Amino acid sequence: MPQAIQDFDPVYSFFKPLVVYTARCHYNSVTIRGREHLPIEGGYILAPCHQQALMEPLAILAVTRRPTVFLARADVFNNNAVRAFLTFLKILPVYRIRDGKESLSKNADIFRRSEQVLLDGKPLCLMAEGRHNNKHQLLPLVKGMFRIAGEAQRQMGNTPLYIVPVGIDFDEYEQPFANMVVDIGEPVAVQPFMEAYIENEPVALNRMREAVALAMHRQMYDIRSTHHYDDIHTLCNVLIPDALRCSHLRRTPWNRFLMRRRLANHFDVLELSGGQEAEQLFSDAREFRQQCQSLHVSEKTVAVPWPAWCTVLSVLVVLGVVAACVLMPWVRWIVLFCVLCFPWPLLPTALIPHRFVSDTQFRSSVDYGLRFFLGILYTIVIAIVAGCTGGFWLGQHVPDLGGLWWALIAFDLPLLLLPIEGKLFTWLRLTWQHLSLLMRRIFAPRATKKLFALRDRLLQAIPQDATL
Repeated sequence: MPQAIQDFDPVYSFFKPLVVYTARCHYNSVTIRGREHLPIEGGYILAPCHQQALMEPLAILAVTRRPTVFLARADVFNNNAVRAFLTFLKILPVYRIRDGKESLSKNADIFRRSEQVLLDGKPLCLMAEGRHNNKHQLLPLVKGMFRIAGEAQRQMGNTPLYIVPVGIDFDEYEQPFANMVVDIGEPVAVQPFMEAYIENEPVALNRMREAVALAMHRQMYDIRSTHHYDDIHTLCNVLIPDALRCSHLRRTPWNRFLMRRRLANHFDVLELSGGQEAEQLFSDAREFRQQCQSLHVSEKTVAVPWPAWCTVLSVLVVLGVVAACVLMPWVRWIVLFCVLCFPWPLLPTALIPHRFVSDTQFRSSVDYGLRFFLGILYTIVIAIVAGCTGGFWLGQHVPDLGGLWWALIAFDLPLLLLPIEGKLFTWLRLTWQHLSLLMRRIFAPRATKKLFALRDRLLQAIPQDATL
């Protein structure tokens, strides 16, 4: 009898911690809240929002300690090798109308296997929207998840089954080393819908979908507006620092996420109320965004500009490190050894997807995949070379270490440097952004003065009740 996809796999269990660790290091920080809402016993369905391709499933791997089975669109399973690899990762295909009407009949077997995952007490993860979205906006939920939930609950009888809403938010979609926040909400029980499900399945599915959509909205940074989406997003970027200061809260990724969600809901309501004041506010936000684009500066940088002395000091620190590498041989050799063992921070992998991947929501996933697979391969090769050569040229200065020790150092060094990489590059990126803004203030004073005047006008729109 073939092994079920939800069964224990020792190879999968061995590699999962490595994948979770490297995925965490792909971000500057990862904040997970609400783990206490996950059911302790029995299976449950995780319903995260879907704004990236691979990164949400990787976030779910970090959330659940039990092996989780995923469902993904079937077109990525076309290649036999890819199908085998995705099956190893505990991913099942789901067929859509665009895959051909004849393919939809295959979903019956997929749904049956998904129900069995839940009956075996294992978590099942479905991207409830059915497709990814390039905006901080919840899309209409598809019914497949609720059909699986209804049939599984029918077989489970009085044993409760839950759908757990999960909000996942990224500071930046495409750039590595952004901040990721995962907010797990209170589970939605399937049992209360079962009486209606037995009597009238379509009505019950719609009610279930409405309940889960509302629960997901509460866990997300969800801008409901379509006409003023960009304007509200700009307002959130600009107002968050001052809104947090007014609330006497630190600018942590979690607090920024909560305030971003609070402000988005406020401005969605403001748009619905209409009026000249709301239109003027959105018009100012639009002008501010266009002015930032014309000056090639970030909205978030303008929202919290560094003092000039802080920018200059950061630049001097960078120049000081470069000078130390040039003038001090021991610093130069150590840095060169680290770069040789761990060159990936210097490789512009984030630029590669822009050239070959048209879908912006796949770019971060491709960037992570390149860094992961090439990094593992390179680390193994460089560890063997370091062991055989006795530490390259650095081994001549430390003769007491044998080849085995150099191999272990070269193998472990990349894993130790991964968390530092994100912090370092975030600081370097911020230094560059604030240096660019300082240059604009020096060489384009009239335009930057207008930009900051617009920012000050937008700051007056902080709601009085914008507290957490």
